[in-house]
Amino acid sequence: MKPSCRIVSSDFLDGDVYLNVRGFYAAAGFQLLDRGNASPELLVVLRGDNGSSWSDFRGQVHVYDYVKEYRVDWPARYPQAASIQLISLENPGASSQDPRLRWVRGYLPVLPALWSRPTLRRRQRPVHLSNYKRMPGDAFQEQLLALIRGGLVEVFGGRWQLVGVPSRALSYRQANRLIAASASCFGLMWPYQRGRTLSGRMWQAPLNGCFVFSEPDSDLLGCPGVIEAPRFDGETAARRFSPQQCAVLALEADRFWRQHSAALAADLGLDPASAQPSRRQLFELRLLLVLWDLQFQVQQLLGALGACLSPALAALRRRLAAVARALGLHPRQLRERRRPHQ
Repeated sequence: MKPSCRIVSSDFLDGDVYLNVRGFYAAAGFQLLDRGNASPELLVVLRGDNGSSWSDFRGQVHVYDYVKEYRVDWPARYPQAASIQLISLENPGASSQDPRLRWVRGYLPVLPALWSRPTLRRRQRPVHLSNYKRMPGDAFQEQLLALIRGGLVEVFGGRWQLVGVPSRALSYRQANRLIAASASCFGLMWPYQRGRTLSGRMWQAPLNGCFVFSEPDSDLLGCPGVIEAPRFDGETAARRFSPQQCAVLALEADRFWRQHSAALAADLGLDPASAQPSRRQLFELRLLLVLWDLQFQVQQLLGALGACLSPALAALRRRLAAVARALGLHPRQLRERRRPHQ
């Protein structure tokens, strides 16, 4: 019987990360528990602090500290756990002397077969795929914003209206297709992430032959296709890459991330030969990606319809209220009549 595994993420679920991790552990022979009250043998923590909700858990714990937003005393969070493996590019130091806690230097598993989309046509204008980050005074975001406003970089994501930039959100599937059709993109990390972890663009873009411009000292693994730029300026944005360069990059990235995931599996005590999912498992992951895409597009359509219909519905409500007042049938008038006279 397969050992059981549950993946938890308390503050937000990065869908691309989830699919990689789900496929990684399914390939390693685990049965994924999505719901129900059954206690798993392995708990995989992606991000956030789950508090005391798993304080009685007695199995193994794998914590992927890839966001770097929290500093958590994991042995205290899981006092009954048999073992805790903390996967991070940054050494947590000697903050805990608990013998159950073990640091594994590494990053998230990556499944190249799930994300690679070979294409011959390439957009030469760089793209930036991310929600706007509230980072007042950050030099790299200000430089990137200047490139976007100057038309040198095309941006996709939410909240850019806060700085007067029109943009639209993308589903994980749409983002993957866009980056596969681009020769280059810009990454932008939170200041507390720089030099401590990697951006998701550093694996997904190169797998599709798309080069990544990133901040200095941000490529902690020597990832193929990541170009550290001292400034996000027009000269950087003007760099062009041939179809041949993009094709070579895709092959290098595929090999790099397969080796990385196999090494990660070995470090975690799993079979490195099973670090990549089977065809059936890949089909299930792709189906989930398509279902998420359909859900996203339906939500976008409903939002657009609501925005279009909202003014007309508001005008109709005002007219009906005026008619009701003229007939003495407005709810406020009826309430006034029901009140006892003083």
